[in-house]
Order: sequence, then structure tokens, then C-alpha cells
Amino acid sequence: MSVQTTPISLSNAAASHDWMTAPAGPASARQWQRGYARRLALTDLILASGTVAAVHLLALPELPVLGTAVLLALWLTALGAARSRDWRHIGAGVTEYRRVLVASVTSVGLFFATLVALDLPTPREHLIWSLPMGALSLLLGRWVWRRVLQRKWRSGIWTHRAVVVGHPGKINHVVSAVQGATSCTGTVVIATHPVRGDLTGGDAAARERLVAQIVDVVTSSAADLVLLTETDLLSAQAVRELGWALDALDVNLVVVPSLTETAGSRISSHMIAGVPLLHVAYPRLTGRARILKRSFDVLVSALALLMLAPGLAIIAVWVRLDSPGPVLFRQERVGINHSRFSMLKFRSMVVDAERYLSLLKDRSEGNEVLFKMRRDPRVTRVGTVLRRLSLDELPQFYNVLRGEMSVVGPRPPLPQEVEAYDDTAHRRLLVKPGITGLWQVTGRSDLSWEESIRLDLYYVENWTLLGDIQIVLRTARAVFGGTGAY
Repeated sequence: MSVQTTPISLSNAAASHDWMTAPAGPASARQWQRGYARRLALTDLILASGTVAAVHLLALPELPVLGTAVLLALWLTALGAARSRDWRHIGAGVTEYRRVLVASVTSVGLFFATLVALDLPTPREHLIWSLPMGALSLLLGRWVWRRVLQRKWRSGIWTHRAVVVGHPGKINHVVSAVQGATSCTGTVVIATHPVRGDLTGGDAAARERLVAQIVDVVTSSAADLVLLTETDLLSAQAVRELGWALDALDVNLVVVPSLTETAGSRISSHMIAGVPLLHVAYPRLTGRARILKRSFDVLVSALALLMLAPGLAIIAVWVRLDSPGPVLFRQERVGINHSRFSMLKFRSMVVDAERYLSLLKDRSEGNEVLFKMRRDPRVTRVGTVLRRLSLDELPQFYNVLRGEMSVVGPRPPLPQEVEAYDDTAHRRLLVKPGITGLWQVTGRSDLSWEESIRLDLYYVENWTLLGDIQIVLRTARAVFGGTGAY
């Protein structure tokens, strides 16, 4: 067995901070975690008390203040009992927000149940105003603190220092994933310990040597977290003894399963005879989920077409006056389950632009399958502006309304692109293509083909309505930033 204690290469933001000399170790991690939790608790107190006090003063001045005080106490207690400030869920994901909402609804429910049980006056104003306004303000407060925390992480402050242990091949994958998400998780890999040799037998001496080596790496690097990749080389007893040793050091142990590109909503866990099992649900956009997504598409596309109607008319006139040819460009694309449809766009190129494509093939700046040029000579003056702001895509809301596309989904491919697909890429066609998607908010035309496929497949297999809403909001930022659009 060998030990690698050389610090792993960090991101530029984290590397700029003198992390090697900054306070480190379990004690330091617990200190910033407790300090951050106290800040959240104080913010919760201010926002919740401000909300219920305002509702009481404006709508319930004739009632005793004791009832409102009880509601506030229940609310703050529920936030603590729901572990909404647990360090494992802060900074990323929706678990923290979900726990805030659950605690809010639970506290108000208990409050009214108590009033009804005691036959006391039930101030419905708290249900009508305190619950939605208080929950919204608490979520906003968490969002603001999350931005602060992520800014700290990008500066290399308040981070978790991790040692990755396991199979050498899996270590590289975990290190790459963690380094790419440091600004969202606050985890910095500072050392690795590859496990070589079979420790699945009953060799107690070998287990003790392994645990001692890992402890040496952890203590010498002042780590507060160990990421253990799943490996067939370690027995259950070896993992237990490692956990005991790390517990004595107040170092957290996290087992990294061999599951990638799988959303947490698809994973559930349960125990059988002391053995933890992970159940992975198959991705199926059917039944209620399908109806929910279609309803979202119809609502968003209808509102978009109504609200943007004057702007669409102006763009149409602008396109028509800029160059000869039709206002709209129709192009055959491949939709769900290999169906074909005519996708609409505002014309941004000269007429018969596709006839000249063969002359420009060698000048493509896109990926291996998609043709892209930053300064395509076929693009008109107006087309350059429309493409930069993605305004040429707006007519596709009509495709969404017709049911041919979705607001969010994989990029709609051309038939010749589909002909080059392998078996993996064909899974993109299990859902409707979208006006926007992970490919647009992540890099748009700057992505490689493999990265585009990876993002599309992740979306197909991990769809959620909340995810669609987040992508729509991120699209607005990407469009106004003009990143990767040409």
C-alpha cells in the first residue's frame, strides 16, 4: 500500500488563498459550522419574529400577544428540530430549503391544532399572511446566506479538507468531481490514499496497518473529512474499524457510492439486517409527471407568446427590412421518439444558407457533430444580434404550444446528427427537445459533443419540475451574458 500526501491541485480561486497555513482540522471545521449555524439562527429569529409581529400589529391588534409569541416559539423550535441548519445540507441542493418549508408548515399546523383543541380564538390571519410571508422571507434569508457561504468557499475559506481513500481508479473520478464542485460544496481534496491489496479477508494486522496509514494522512494534512470510495478491496470490518478511528479524531466519514449522473430524488435508502441498501428508481416521464411537465409547457409558452407579442412583431419587421427573404426560418428537426417536426426560428441567415454549408465545413468551430462558426459569413447583421441574445429562438414557443417541443429539454437535433448517434445518444430522444436546457445554461456552443450528450442524458434521467424552473431562470442569466452564443 502507498500513501500520497502531496496536496491535490486546487482551483484558481481556492489556490489564491493561503490554505496551507490557514486554521484547519476538525476543530476549525466545527468552529465555522457552529458560527454559520448561529448566523442562520439569528437570521431566522429576526425574519420570523418580524413577520408574525407585523401581522399581529396590522391585523390582530385586539388579540393577546401571547398567541403570536407561542407561534413564534413553535416556528423557531421546528426549524431547529428539522435540522434546517445542519452543515451537511447547507450551501447546495434543495434539502435545506425543503426543511425550512416543512418546519414552517408544521409549526403553523401545530399552532392552529392547539388553538382548536383548547377552544381558543383562531386568528386565520396568521395562516393567510404569516405562513407564506414568513416562509418566503426565511427562504430568501437562506438564499442570501448561501451566496455568502459560496463566496467564502471560492476564496478557500470555511471549507472542508478531505482525504480520498479507495481504489486508485475511483479516486481520480472522485477528485475530479469534487474539484469541479468546490464552489458548491466547500470541499477541497488535499490528499489521497489509494488502497492496494485485498483486505476482504480476516487479516487483522493488515486492517490495523491500513487504518493507521489513513489516520496518519488525515492528521498530517489536518483533514476533517474522509471520502471513502466503494471498493471490493475492503471488508465490512475494515470500514467499521476505520470509522471508529476517525470518530475518535472527530473526522467525518462519507462513503461515495459508484453512482454517477443520478439525481438524489431517484435514490432512496433503507436497511436490511444492518446492511444499507440504495434503491435507484428508473427515470420515467409518465403519468402525473408527464401531465405536470405538459401543463408547465402550455402555461409558460402561452404567457410568453402573449407578453412578447409586440416584441415579436418588431423583430419580424426588423428581419424583413434587413435582408430579402421570409421572416421565419423552418427547419426539420427530430423530436421525441424520432418523430419529425418543423422547428420555427426568426431568420438570422441569408436565404439558402444551407446550400453553402458544405463550403464552410472545414472552418467549423463547434464540436465533433455540430457545425458552429463564431463569424459565420451567412449570418445577417440583424441575425448577429438575434443570435447573441437568443431572440431568434422565440418563435419556438409556438412549437411548444403545439406539443412538438418543451420549454426545457435536450437540444433539438437535425436528422443528419441523429444518424451519427450511438446507442447512448439516442436516449436524448426519450423526451421532447427544448427551447433551453442544461446545454444552454452550462456552455451552449462552447461545449464538446461528449459534454453535450452527458448534460442531455442527465436531464432525461433526472427530470423534476423544480429543475425546469431553475434552468429557465439560469437561461435568462446566460442569454443576457451572451456566453457561448454564436
